[in-house]
Amino acid sequence: MIKAWIFCVLICTVSASTFISPQQTALVIGFEKLYDISLLANTLSDQGIDSILIIPSTTEDIYEHLIEVEVITLNITNAKDAKKEEKALNACEALITNKKILKKIKEIQPTFTIFPALRHDGCLLPWTRYINSIPVIWAQGQEEEYYAIENLRMAIPIQTNNFLDRFWSHIQFRAVISHAENNYVTSALKLTSKHLNNLEKTSLDELYSDVELLLWDYDHILRSDFATLTQRFVEVGCHHCRGIQPLPTTLQKDLVEYRLGTIVVTLDKEHKEIMEQLANRLPQGRQGQAVAWKSKEVKLTDKKIENIFIHSNVDRQDLIGNPRSRVLLSHCADTEFLEAAYHGTPVICFPRNSEEKKNAARGIELGFSVSLNDNYSIDSIYQTVNLIHESSIYREAARRVSLAIRDRPVPASDRMVFWLSFIARNRENDINFSRLNKNVVIKTLAEDVQLLYGLVIGTAFGALFAATTALTWYYQSKSNKHLGRAKGKKFTR
Repeated sequence: MIKAWIFCVLICTVSASTFISPQQTALVIGFEKLYDISLLANTLSDQGIDSILIIPSTTEDIYEHLIEVEVITLNITNAKDAKKEEKALNACEALITNKKILKKIKEIQPTFTIFPALRHDGCLLPWTRYINSIPVIWAQGQEEEYYAIENLRMAIPIQTNNFLDRFWSHIQFRAVISHAENNYVTSALKLTSKHLNNLEKTSLDELYSDVELLLWDYDHILRSDFATLTQRFVEVGCHHCRGIQPLPTTLQKDLVEYRLGTIVVTLDKEHKEIMEQLANRLPQGRQGQAVAWKSKEVKLTDKKIENIFIHSNVDRQDLIGNPRSRVLLSHCADTEFLEAAYHGTPVICFPRNSEEKKNAARGIELGFSVSLNDNYSIDSIYQTVNLIHESSIYREAARRVSLAIRDRPVPASDRMVFWLSFIARNRENDINFSRLNKNVVIKTLAEDVQLLYGLVIGTAFGALFAATTALTWYYQSKSNKHLGRAKGKKFTR
C-alpha cells in the first residue's frame, strides 16, 4: 500500500512538472551565415530544447559537431552570379512550397522559429504566422543589427564619431534597408500571399508586431552601437562559448612536438601561400613553433613544410583556447573574435570588410591585438607574430578581457533559454511589452541642448547681422546725402 502511494505521488509530480514546463522545440532557419546559425541550433539542443535546423543543401559550412540537431536541407538552384536577395527569394520559395517539410513542421508544432531579419523577414514572418509558431529574430553583424532595430524599435542607435562619419554611416545603413525592401521584402510578401492559403495579406510592420524577442549575437564588452530600450533585447554573443576539450589525438601529438607553442590560423584559402612562407620562417624542430590551420578548403602546395598542420574537423574553440596556442591569425569575424576574447588568446586581424575592421580596432584598443597597418607582407606578419609571442603584455590584456566576459552572473546561454521560455509562457498574455511606434522620432537631452544652443547662437548672430546691416545702410545713406549736398553747392557756384 505504501509503495503504491509513493508510486502515485511520483507519477503525479512528474505529470504536474510536465504540465508546468512542457518540452519546447526551436526551428532555426538560415539562408546565410550558416556556420554561426548552426552553432545557435547546437546551443539550444545542448540546453534541452529540441532543435531543428533548416538550411540550403548547397553548403558544407556548418558546425561540425552538432549534437541531437535535426538538419533539414532545401534543394535550391541559384545562378553563379545571383545576388543575395535573389538567393534568399529562391530559398524562400523552396521552403514555403515544400509540402513534405510543411507537413513535418505542422506535426512537430515548433514553439519558436528563430531566424535573421535581413533577407528573411518578408518570407518567414508570414510563414511563422501560418504554422502558428513564435517568431524570434537573431541578429549578427552591424547591418543586421541596424535593420532589426529599425523594424523592432527595441534600441536606439548610437553614433560617437564626427558629423561627417555619422552622416555617411546613416546613409549607408539607410541604403541597406532601402535595398532590402525594394529587392527582397516586396517580392517575398508576394510569394507568401501566393503560396500560403488562408493567410491574410498584411504589411511588414504588422507582421513585426508578432516578434517579442531579439537575440543579439555579440557582446557589449567588445562592441555596442546602441542603447537598449527593453529587456527583450537579449545579448547572447557567447552562447556557444565553453571550456576547451582535448584536440584530436593525431593533431595533439603533432603539435606537442613543437615546444615554442602553436600559431592558430582560421584564414581563408587565399592566404595559403603566405601562411606557408610564415611556417617556413618560424623556428623548426623540437624547439620550434607549429602552425595549426582550421580549414575545409586548404591543401598544402609544399608538402616538405613539416610544422604546418591543416585540420578540417577540429572544433575551432578547442584550437583557439588550447594552452599551447600563442596567437590567432583570423579575419576577426564576429564569432571568431568573440572566441579569441573569451579564451584569452591574442589575435592578429586580417579584416575583409568594415565590421571586421571595427573588431580589429576594438582588439587593438583593448590591448590583445596588434595592427598590421594594411601591410600584409610576410615580413610584417612574421615580425608581429614574434612581437606577440615574445611579450607578455598582449596575453595579459587578453586574459583581462576573458575574465570580463566570463565574470557574469548569468551565462549567455542561460539568458537565451530563460527569455525563450518566458515568451512561451506569456504567449497568451494580453499585456504585451511596449514598443516605440515607428513614427516616433527619438530625441535625447544632448540633442535638445544642442538645439537650444543653436537657437541662442543663431538668434544672436541674426540680431548682430541685422544691426550691422541697419547701421551700414544708415551710414551709407547719410554719407550719400552729404555727398549730394557738397556736389549741389559746387554746381551752384
